[in-house]
Amino acid sequence: MSDRRENSVLFSLKELRRIEDDRQRREQDDLTARREAERAAKEAAERAAREEEERRRREEEERIRRIEDEKQARLREEQLRLEEAERRARVEADMQLQQERMRLEVQHRAKNSPVKAVVGVSLVLIAIGGGLGYKLYQQHQTEMAAKSAELALVERQKAQLEAAKAKAEAEYKGQIEAIKKEMDEKMAHASSDAERARIREEATRAAMVARSKRNASTGKSSSSGESSPVNKIRAPGKHEISDNPLEGL
Repeated sequence: MSDRRENSVLFSLKELRRIEDDRQRREQDDLTARREAERAAKEAAERAAREEEERRRREEEERIRRIEDEKQARLREEQLRLEEAERRARVEADMQLQQERMRLEVQHRAKNSPVKAVVGVSLVLIAIGGGLGYKLYQQHQTEMAAKSAELALVERQKAQLEAAKAKAEAEYKGQIEAIKKEMDEKMAHASSDAERARIREEATRAAMVARSKRNASTGKSSSSGESSPVNKIRAPGKHEISDNPLEGL
């Protein structure tokens, strides 16, 4: 009888020990999974930040390239207009010279006065050349002044736009940091998966509102390739809810 009671006690102790070992193993597995989820979330956030920075860098390079291409195109167009104006002026001058030469030849034949004809041709050539040169110079100076004023206006407008974009981006980052801080504080006091899911959803909505305001200020479109905060929040493994609710923001 005593042996059976002792065996029963030993069996109960072994069972309790097995249960405790299982509990500790489950806790260790949960801790490992949670750490893995946090690591994956951190890597995802860092990867998203790198991709965003690379995208901004490419956009800035493309913007600068477009500005330079536009400047070169305007300069080429201005050069072509000037060359065309000079060509037309030369053609007109040649036609006027031909007409004047013909008139002088007729006059020479009628009066037989070569000295007067030579003097007349020289004076006409000097007057035509001086008038055309002054006209072309004035036209070129006027066009260059107008083009310089136009380029200066474009540069001022672009500088104002870039300043507004930088301000909106800084405000957006500040809002995201505030949302993260607030959510971290709430998550630290969360007591259930449901509460953590609710906190995550609230954080995502707040981040999306902040991003929408930022996009409205900078002229960005939500369909321009920028991922939604909802699509970036995920936790691998068996845990559906990560401890970092803004891991993808």
